[in-house]
Amino acid sequence: MRSWTRGVVTAGITAVSALGIFVSQATAVTPVGSWKGNTYSASDIAGSHAWGDSYVSGSRVYVTGQVRDTLSDGHGACLNIRAWYSDSVIPRDEFVADTDGNNSSYTPFTFTFDAGTVEYVDIQECLTESGDVWDEAPGWQAIVSP
Repeated sequence: MRSWTRGVVTAGITAVSALGIFVSQATAVTPVGSWKGNTYSASDIAGSHAWGDSYVSGSRVYVTGQVRDTLSDGHGACLNIRAWYSDSVIPRDEFVADTDGNNSSYTPFTFTFDAGTVEYVDIQECLTESGDVWDEAPGWQAIVSP
């Protein structure tokens, strides 16, 4: 074999091997399954209660749940959902609100995320007024992580 062809073959094998290593290192996420905004945790705020499920199906990560307004205080309940992806420094933010007050109803939701690139999905309970976040819990709770 000529020396230049041996170099081309070696370079090709190296490139295929590197691609195999890259593909095999894709992040596998682990949803927590059933979740709720933990009472007395950093992701909890009085007047809002959120609960649901997180799971992987096919190539998607599903986050489903409900938000309930638990106080008749003039503020609706809401939930901030933040997804972080391996291929972006900007997170995807979602917002769900229930404004019926004092446990009278709840608002269901479902969001899906790409299982190949999502790294984390976090939740944060909040309160809403006129469609905007009025107050929010001081921290976040991971419901999907590597």
